[in-house]
Amino acid sequence: MSDSPVKGTNASRLAAAVLGAALMGLAAWLTMSNLNHRITDGWFFWVPVTVWLLTMGVLCWWFTLWSDEATSRAAIKASWRAGRIVGGVGLAIGFIGPLVIYPKSNLGPLLGILVTGPLGFVIGVIGAVTVRSLKMRRY
Repeated sequence: MSDSPVKGTNASRLAAAVLGAALMGLAAWLTMSNLNHRITDGWFFWVPVTVWLLTMGVLCWWFTLWSDEATSRAAIKASWRAGRIVGGVGLAIGFIGPLVIYPKSNLGPLLGILVTGPLGFVIGVIGAVTVRSLKMRRY
């Protein structure tokens, strides 16, 4: 009997490629539409979301191009996992922290949603990729 490829592999790669391209396109559109404004006008909110969208797009393309290799698949999973964990912690701290410090502020949770959550995801992914590459160099 011959070994056949796993069903849905090509479809999942195509879906990841389309999603990655859409996320990167959205990041480019967000960047271009905000660069028309003054440099101090809201960059604190759109830059983290743009970097998060770009990171998500890069992860989708990484899956599309190199998901055949077992080591690459493990690295992709570790990157997603670290991004979710660190991003979730950043979201929780940025969401709950302002509510505790300034309880009458109704805009406090936006810090977690627009800044610390997305940046936490990006830091988690970069950290996982860095740790994984350092481990690979040792062996």
